[in-house]
Amino acid sequence: MEKVEYKSARRSRALIRSALLSLLGEKGIDEITITELSRRADVNRGTFYAHYRNVSEVLEDIQNDVAAQLADLFKDLDIARLYADSERILAECVNMIRKDPEFYKTLLSMDNGRGVLELWRGSVINYLESASFLSGLPISNNLSYRCAVSFVINGTVECIVDSLVGRNSIPLDALPRQLSRLITVALAPYMERIPSKAQQKKP
Repeated sequence: MEKVEYKSARRSRALIRSALLSLLGEKGIDEITITELSRRADVNRGTFYAHYRNVSEVLEDIQNDVAAQLADLFKDLDIARLYADSERILAECVNMIRKDPEFYKTLLSMDNGRGVLELWRGSVINYLESASFLSGLPISNNLSYRCAVSFVINGTVECIVDSLVGRNSIPLDALPRQLSRLITVALAPYMERIPSKAQQKKP
């Protein structure tokens, strides 16, 4: 019985979230009412209130889900992994988008939807520039390194978003290889100054 109820609740939330994205393609979030959203999702208001308190909370739920997916893709990220494995990491990101491109296109085309992206982007940059991450490395307090990190993360994100929403003519599938080459060039000068793991273990 619990499994049936869980599936029903999950389906209701999915319908509400999908309906919100559909409506956001037509109007701003401040113009969307709970009645209108419930009608588009084909659920009653009682079902809506069983999951959300207001329309903004639905968007927040969507953003949190996307943030969790991004965090999982980029967990344990460090400068060496970003340098050596960037094409695979970016390919995983593109594959995530390609599973539901209209969802991400709608989300990222609106001002509210970019909030989660900005938060994630800022957190990655802050981490790669943080004292704890750079502790003991010869690139700490290096202004050019911080500029390179900002260029790599911001440029990569914007290039993916632009391809997705049609602001450039670069196919999504071509981005991992092309962007990874740029990342390698941008980070190469700093990788040469970071000791390998084997070197770090030496007494």
